Amino acid sequence: MTYSECIPLIKNLNHNDKLRLAQWLIKAISQEEGVNDFGFDNVGKPSGLCGIWQDSRSGDDILQDIVNSRTQSRDITF
Repeated sequence: MTYSECIPLIKNLNHNDKLRLAQWLIKAISQEEGVNDFGFDNVGKPSGLCGIWQDSRSGDDILQDIVNSRTQSRDITF
């Protein structure tokens, strides 16, 4: 099948299938070229770029700190 024959088929795919196809193509090409990591195998794994921190406080202490910093002039009960 040629490129020009594939285009109408690709246009008929839904958004999610187009994304999966793109990921599959990138992964297949990267393997042929010897590039091992484009992050597709790491989906759902923490990257360390955001949302992760080390803290020795308990969850309750962290929650109380967040509540206190956001509700300084209001009474909040749990």
